[in-house]
Amino acid sequence: MNLVTELVEVANAFGADPEYSRAGGGNASVKVDGILRIKPSGVPLATLTAEDLVGLRNDVLLAALHSDEPVAGDPVRAAAEQALVDAPGGRRPSVEILFHALIPDALVLHTHPLVANALTCNTDAAALAERLLGDDAVLVPYTDPGVPLAREVERCRQEYTGRTGRPAPGITLLGNHGIIVSGNSAAEVTERARRLTAAVAAAIDATATPTAEGVDEAALRALVAVVGPTLRGLLGGPGRLAVVTSDASDLVRAVTTTPAGRAILTDGPLIPDQIVYAGSLPLVFTPSEGGDVAAELVAAVAGHRERFGKDPVITVVPGLVAFGAGADLAAAQTALATFTDALRVARDANRIGTVRCLDAAERGFIENWEAESYRKAMAATARAGRMDGKVVVVTGAAQGFGLGITTELLTEGAQVVLADLNLDLARQNAEQLSATHGPGRAVAIGVNVADEQSQLDAVAQVTALFGGVDVFISNAGVLRAEGVMTQPVADFDLVTSVNYRGYFLGVRAVAPVMAAQFAVRPELRFDIIEVNSKSGLEGSKRNFAYAGSKFGGIGLTQSFALELIEYGIKVNAVCPGNYLDGPLWTDPERGLFVQYLRAGKVPGATSVADVRAFYESKVPMGRGCLPSDLATAIYYIVDQAYETGQAVPVTGGQNMLN
Repeated sequence: MNLVTELVEVANAFGADPEYSRAGGGNASVKVDGILRIKPSGVPLATLTAEDLVGLRNDVLLAALHSDEPVAGDPVRAAAEQALVDAPGGRRPSVEILFHALIPDALVLHTHPLVANALTCNTDAAALAERLLGDDAVLVPYTDPGVPLAREVERCRQEYTGRTGRPAPGITLLGNHGIIVSGNSAAEVTERARRLTAAVAAAIDATATPTAEGVDEAALRALVAVVGPTLRGLLGGPGRLAVVTSDASDLVRAVTTTPAGRAILTDGPLIPDQIVYAGSLPLVFTPSEGGDVAAELVAAVAGHRERFGKDPVITVVPGLVAFGAGADLAAAQTALATFTDALRVARDANRIGTVRCLDAAERGFIENWEAESYRKAMAATARAGRMDGKVVVVTGAAQGFGLGITTELLTEGAQVVLADLNLDLARQNAEQLSATHGPGRAVAIGVNVADEQSQLDAVAQVTALFGGVDVFISNAGVLRAEGVMTQPVADFDLVTSVNYRGYFLGVRAVAPVMAAQFAVRPELRFDIIEVNSKSGLEGSKRNFAYAGSKFGGIGLTQSFALELIEYGIKVNAVCPGNYLDGPLWTDPERGLFVQYLRAGKVPGATSVADVRAFYESKVPMGRGCLPSDLATAIYYIVDQAYETGQAVPVTGGQNMLN
């Protein structure tokens, strides 16, 4: 195995482990024949490939490190431009190229591990390093990144050699930053990193862990139901809301009321990555007992803006819950995870010493350093489309029209929740869709639309994960075809319960969340859309239960529209024709082709093919409705600002408006 391959192997392994790397943070390099090949900014360690590496002349980098000649602009960028051999895709090399250049080992891995940072983010770091690691590590006090940090790393390594008479070891501890582990093979780097982690972990584990008090789950859920949608509106940009995800774990509840937690909430961040992804300081929000939570939160966000000149990324209700905001779920989750990582590091730092936060000057450098702004921009996922930024819930999304709609909406930038009784299938499809469209773009939740509590729980889950909902598509439905004199009452009740009652329960659960969003963003509109049917526009022979439920759905749509528009909620229906290629029709056991053949609904039909041909012949356009057809109608409904209470046919001309 060559050195480049070994570098990629070790970078991928540690980059995929959130104990060492969050949001792709950290970097890695290899030196071969005088050329330093290093990870570019914005490329995660976990997915680094040999083709990604940026090549730089190591001697030029070392000359720049030791030069006192003034340089226009950022000296690291200037050094990189002088040393550049190749840069695939025009990417910038890592912002920390200079300390990679000065360490003589072939492989250099830099990460921000949670366990080791309990030592590096500690006022007692020097004593802890001496006690736990002895001469196996060099400790570098916190230094601003770039040229200053590289020079301090070199000074500390030289000091070590002068003191011990030996070359500096392969472990370097960076105060309030992370670690550098180097070696001449992937195995050597891995062994050193694991040994360091084990030594610090043993010290932490020898102490007691703070525990969380019990929580009133109903009160917490009620709080999240107000704070999430309100923050979505307050922290969103023009024409769109933020995604606000929440964490009420034992870690958050236990640590945010301790001295360690208070340090993170009020004194400052621990490492540069926390500043980049979670902001330097969170908004600490403590609602008054019995007060107007939404109004108090609006005032608190305004106060944060006035104090810091920017929106909060993290909002914390101490002892209860933390919220992270972002342009999409992936960004919000990264922000929140980076913050909770800091809570854990602070907790563990206080278990073995005293946590050290970055002071105002130290964090100010990171906040204004162009290289970190570039790294954050590169890590962000650019997306565009008619549904860009919208959180969309689709019930009955595990298969059929629901899955087809979901897939279409994702291509237009939506973040979609697949809500279905068949949670396993919904999860499987959500994972596949996220693999194609990006992390967190599709998630699955379980819901029985005919059950009131299940609908309320589902909306609560979505609110805890995304902060709210922009579009709710009530698509779940069942069909039982039979004549009026022979259909079992149980089948009629099932169809009515799912199609009619389920629509009502979904609207009842989601409307308060949308109304809370509208309260802080009254210029925006939110959408509830029922996937109705052409059978909601005209009767259907030997399919009365389904047609009746869909006729009722049109009545609900018109009535909801009249009531909810004052809360900024438009309510409309789309009425698709037959999705002849979907499982509702094609399932060999319960599909409509089989049901209609058995029920004698198509005179003279002796096969499934006869039934299909009959239904295709009824459509002027000669084919069944497709999810793309239905999605186009949904885009129209969401885009327009002056329609509510409408039932839009999508039937290929089979049904026309009067």
